[in-house]
Amino acid sequence: MSEQSIYSVICESINSEGKLPHNFWLPFNETPPNKLSFMPGAKDGIEIFHMNLKNPDKVVKKIVKLLKDEWKKNSSKSQGKISELLQNYGTLSIIDSVLESIRESSKDINIANMFEYACQLAFNTSDEELVKLGIGLLGLLDLSNEQDTVDKLLKLALYEEFTLYVVVAVLNYQNGNDILFRIAQKVDGWGKIHTVMRLEPATDEIREWILRKGCANAIVDAYLGLECANKGDLIGALRGNSIDDELFEGISIIIDALLDEGPADGISVYEHAEEALQRYLSIASERTLTIIQFWRILNLKQWLEDAQLANRDELIKMCDGIVCRDSWQNMILEILKNPDDSNFRYATDIARKLNMNVSELIFNAVKKEPVKHFGYLYLVYKNPRYAKELTKIYENILPLDDMATGMGDFLFAKNFSQEHNCLDFVLQELKNYPQLGEKLVKTALKSPVVRERNGACRVLEEWCKKLNQNLQNISPDLFSLLKEIEKIEVNADTKEKMKNLLKNKWL
Repeated sequence: MSEQSIYSVICESINSEGKLPHNFWLPFNETPPNKLSFMPGAKDGIEIFHMNLKNPDKVVKKIVKLLKDEWKKNSSKSQGKISELLQNYGTLSIIDSVLESIRESSKDINIANMFEYACQLAFNTSDEELVKLGIGLLGLLDLSNEQDTVDKLLKLALYEEFTLYVVVAVLNYQNGNDILFRIAQKVDGWGKIHTVMRLEPATDEIREWILRKGCANAIVDAYLGLECANKGDLIGALRGNSIDDELFEGISIIIDALLDEGPADGISVYEHAEEALQRYLSIASERTLTIIQFWRILNLKQWLEDAQLANRDELIKMCDGIVCRDSWQNMILEILKNPDDSNFRYATDIARKLNMNVSELIFNAVKKEPVKHFGYLYLVYKNPRYAKELTKIYENILPLDDMATGMGDFLFAKNFSQEHNCLDFVLQELKNYPQLGEKLVKTALKSPVVRERNGACRVLEEWCKKLNQNLQNISPDLFSLLKEIEKIEVNADTKEKMKNLLKNKWL
């Protein structure tokens, strides 16, 4: 274990706003490039919302026995074994059962030793899974009056990998909801989602915050749309007479989140859907909207096209009244002239939805910073002239030799990650242009990232189909390289793709 605890690293990293810096990661465990990497809180969040968790009873019993033995002897010798079990089976899948078993047999437990042990795990180790277990154990006790411990838990909650565990733990405290409110205002990702879902609008201050600030998050707003609509009393706010700019922005975010029912229930189960949309559009019709708020109106209009609402036609007409404002086109064009504008991506999407011809402006933006703006290639590569010019640029500016480091089973690049992501996007477009960008295809074939070698194979297959020729005729150099790469390819599916190309099985 590292000498420095996770808790101390978090404390040292808290900024002047009482938050952790954006994209903060703990330094202890670096994910190898051939393993899937999760942002803090993502793995547990995905499992909760999208997977059925399994509960291995034997493992639960084993962990509980180890813990009780530790507390009885006032020892910590079994932490390594417990950590290994948590790592192998996942803390999330077993912690509830572990805590329930301990709760049911609490008469046999030395509470003082358990508390000391839990604090040791939560605040003095560098093992993330042990920290989670320690937090869970502290949730078995009402520590409402133990301000020092609560403050420490609040600091752990700032790291979104631990937020869920702190939230569940403090719910058992007398002032648990107030603590949740403090946490919710300091996190932005999965931690905010878990917190807001458990936060009750017990006061006007909390309800108002949920409505204004509760929905927006760094993952997907849709996870919290319905929660915030109900807890924040969205319909009550829309029926009110006074809606300031901040409140309207909060309402706009919630409405937009309700429309996206991919990750969670939304507008289809919201009790006041028809009235809420009508009132929202009525208010929007009288306001000067930001470009992002206009983007949300377009999302709503698109959603309404297939909606089953009694007032659907009226709502579409209200949307059209906003969309037809003369000011939008000039605003969009001005934003697109400045690729550094924070609203550039919204303006690009709006232009696409309105069928505005802005390809030259987007091309200029990509040309100015080709690695930064690779996400727009699907728009500009439709133009053959732009495609040729940009491909030449990428062949010149990407560090191709440094990216082509040889065979590997990487899921993501260890170095030059932005450049590798850029190459991925370019490969998707080169499929439509036979013999264009051969240098880039060669780099992808020699990349340690499996996805890029697969992308190169798809490019070559499409070239063969479009020209109705075998690869050896199209490019002897690429054929020769592919032949060598196939011999050492470590991914079975990719190797099969390469064999098919070499044997002309694309036909």
